[in-house]
Amino acid sequence: MRLDDILLENLRAFGAWLTRHRRPLLRWSGIAGAIVLLPVLALYMLPVVLGWFATPVDLSKDLYAINRPIAFTFLDASGKVVGHRGAIVGDRLKLKDMPAYLPGAFIAMEDRNFYSHNGIDPQGLLRATIMNIRAGHIVAGGSTITQQTAKILYTQQERTFGRALSVLMHAAALEKALSKDEILQLYLNRIYLGSGAYGVDGAARVYFGKSAREVTLSEAAMLATLTRAPSVFTPRRDLPRAQERATIVLHTMVETGAITQAQADDAIAHPAVVTDRVIADARNFFLDTAADEALKLVDPTGGAFPTADLVVTTTLEPKLQEVARKSLSKTLRTRGVKMHASEGAVVLMKPDGAVSALIGGTDYDASVFNRATQARRQPGSSFKPFVYLAAIENGISPWDVRDDGPVDIDGWSPTNYGGRSYGTITLASALAHSVNTITASLAQEVGVTTVVEAAQRCGITSPLEANASLALGTSEVTPIEMATAYATFASGGLKIEPYFVTRVDANDGRTLYKRKPPEPQRVIASHVDRDLTAMLYGVMTEGTGIGAQIPGHEAAGKTGTTQDYHDAWFVGFTADYVAAVWVGNDDSSPMKNVTGATLPGTVWKTVMTAAEANLPAKPLDKSAPQPVEGQGVFFSSSGVDTETGGATIVGNDDQTGQNSEAQTQRPRQGNNSFWDWLFGRERQRRQTPSSQQPAVPQQDSQDGQGDQNSDNNNN
Repeated sequence: MRLDDILLENLRAFGAWLTRHRRPLLRWSGIAGAIVLLPVLALYMLPVVLGWFATPVDLSKDLYAINRPIAFTFLDASGKVVGHRGAIVGDRLKLKDMPAYLPGAFIAMEDRNFYSHNGIDPQGLLRATIMNIRAGHIVAGGSTITQQTAKILYTQQERTFGRALSVLMHAAALEKALSKDEILQLYLNRIYLGSGAYGVDGAARVYFGKSAREVTLSEAAMLATLTRAPSVFTPRRDLPRAQERATIVLHTMVETGAITQAQADDAIAHPAVVTDRVIADARNFFLDTAADEALKLVDPTGGAFPTADLVVTTTLEPKLQEVARKSLSKTLRTRGVKMHASEGAVVLMKPDGAVSALIGGTDYDASVFNRATQARRQPGSSFKPFVYLAAIENGISPWDVRDDGPVDIDGWSPTNYGGRSYGTITLASALAHSVNTITASLAQEVGVTTVVEAAQRCGITSPLEANASLALGTSEVTPIEMATAYATFASGGLKIEPYFVTRVDANDGRTLYKRKPPEPQRVIASHVDRDLTAMLYGVMTEGTGIGAQIPGHEAAGKTGTTQDYHDAWFVGFTADYVAAVWVGNDDSSPMKNVTGATLPGTVWKTVMTAAEANLPAKPLDKSAPQPVEGQGVFFSSSGVDTETGGATIVGNDDQTGQNSEAQTQRPRQGNNSFWDWLFGRERQRRQTPSSQQPAVPQQDSQDGQGDQNSDNNNN
């Protein structure tokens, strides 16, 4: 029998079998069809059924704000927006405010059938169900835009079957209560897109520095890639990969008809790039502190976290913040590398405590640790004013004289650099030239606990060890404490509390806090403060701070350098501003000849010069110098930082750390400066017997100032 005959016979036999079993087969076919078709039909009917049982959407609630972190919007001192914290939400945009391709990009990637389904996409949900059954747990969602919106509004992020049912119920409720455009608009304003940004407008501002109203097609496509794992896919982590993912979005948009191929090609040829966040990130040191302060002001007990978005008006002056950032960054980048100085902090405030600028480090992205408010470091000689404050309060005059001789305090024998002895000098000159021996002896004379009390009264809150070396700044403090203490001097002796916030409003218009100036509380007698200010003014005119003088403005301040150059400081004030600058290393490793007058002095002068720009000159409230009878007065126009061995004030790298032999030269009688002539010091020197004239470290005064001028534009 041939093969075709065999096949024909089998087919006839099979047909006969089907005829005999027709009824059972039809019954089982119907059952099988029902098994397949009924679930599909149920999926299509599910939104209607769920809609019958779903809890109605409470439209009295703000759907744009529920179930997300509160948003902080920060305003600067002039009322302009300078940053955000918590949820970065941007503006609430309507669909008509956005370019059409922006919602088109999200529809293409997330829910192509958005306008044709009732909140549930059966095909997508069936696919996700099969994947979840295979895995034994929830691994896929098949979520529509409506479901994602329900998830954002009403549920947490855990993946459970109960939560999945809740999402479906709420999605059905949304479909009943809102139109498709309203759901899409809500979704685009609420979706989290990484870097703290909620909604397309917030994300556009974070990544592109513009409103979502203005995004290009390539930028819209990049935003649409961030709906899944935004912290992983952020363009700030890997821009080329983000641009590749945006290209996929553009091709998908062509498939859905959202854009033409020509538009996609043009967008691919001009990919999106993200904005430079250096300036904005530098503000984060300030804004972190301001956010903490705002929460404490709104709820001092810390018992109830605010539920409304907050608008916080701050004391920030962005131009000065940027000057501080640039100056610190440039100084450490151009000179700090050679001198092994890698970090720094800057605090700028007004004499009433209003913080105008705060830089807590060189790179916020690399380290959010705020060195201005959290890092405790030894202040060195910048702590000495508290010793002299205690002395003046105990009846000792700045123009009293002391002999610079050997000191032995219970076995501790502080010396001046190189073993110098300055002879008989005034206390004002001892502070101006940072003479260690006289300062240590003076602390013993008035009592170290008296010095501790004076420092704490001025705003030092860190623990201070009441030992002999405290006089030379061995107890650790923070830069903001030092700025606050010097603000006490600048204010005329009033108690100062630093502050960052002047007003806090809820986004519904309620004012939650408005600062009222506190009642003045005097902590230093006015005549004492004038004497101390005169001494610190002398530091700037004839002492270690001479190179940081501000043209046209009187300033008072003090340098500080710790042993082995671990830390360097410059703290000082004018009638308008107070600034503290610290430079060092996070691991406290020693720098190379960095004194308070070099790198910190450069930054301090740059910042304070910018702060004083266009402000009228105001004299400091200081005492007039008093005549000194019977002894010569220690003067110098050298610009030498005697506290650390004569490093040039704010000099170039190659001018710091001059050899000690050159630093210990005595003044040349026949080579007096213009300032000696102006203040009559030449006659005074001629009248003073050479045997009584103190040793003065000398250096050409131009060396102490010349390089400072070259750094005057460190912006």
